[in-house]
Amino acid sequence: MPLIADRAHARGLRVSGHVPAFMSAHQFIDAGADEIQHLNFIVLNFLYPEVKETRNRDRFIKVAEHAREFTPDKAAVREFIAFLKQHHTVLDPTMDVFEGLFSGDPAATTPGLQKVAPRFPPHVRRGLLSNALAVPEDKKEAYAQAFPAMLNLLKALHEAGVTIIPGTDNLSGYMLHHELELYVRAGIPAGEVLRMATLTPAWVMGVDKDRGVIAVGKLADMILVDGDPIARIADIENVDTVIKGGKVYEPAKIEAALGIAPRATH
Repeated sequence: MPLIADRAHARGLRVSGHVPAFMSAHQFIDAGADEIQHLNFIVLNFLYPEVKETRNRDRFIKVAEHAREFTPDKAAVREFIAFLKQHHTVLDPTMDVFEGLFSGDPAATTPGLQKVAPRFPPHVRRGLLSNALAVPEDKKEAYAQAFPAMLNLLKALHEAGVTIIPGTDNLSGYMLHHELELYVRAGIPAGEVLRMATLTPAWVMGVDKDRGVIAVGKLADMILVDGDPIARIADIENVDTVIKGGKVYEPAKIEAALGIAPRATH
């Protein structure tokens, strides 16, 4: 890791990704990582070295079993959050992934896609299941508390000033909106969440000179939303128009061309 990070940084590149197996998140950052993908690796930091092998499902199962134990008031949690802040570490939490994994129903649609999934062709709908972990009988309470505990951890990270940018491993173009909704559910104000999804990534990627806000002199890459996401974050799903690279795109027409049924009017 130090060699990779040194070579990347010498070329002006950032190092971002999963925490490698047999390393803790603390070690990953110490070795030069700039960003961590997925909040489970933050929880796994507190389980290291008992849990080292993370190339298997243990990177999810152990988090489901133990996430509730690592509350923001614990000294080890507070210290690690301070460490992340001190090192200017960026987090891409992908909360929607864990909501699905810990939902307990592998045959159900991934949480956050329940409204959009029925609009998709059948062959696409089949790929939108949650793939939730099987919940052992003696672990039901732990699994039920795991995702709320992760939401609490997310809020604590944000309140401590750790840089957070929204991302998702799920359905591109749709699930990111639900990711923002989960941040609001965690207790982060909607206005701050929208900033996380716009200006913060532009700043992290070093393109804030041209992107990230609607202002004179910036590139006119933007979306027009039917609603008010500040008042009701779920309105972020109602994208009416996309403007990108000087071109105007109408999502409704693109969806129709892909065989996606129209969104219900409201």
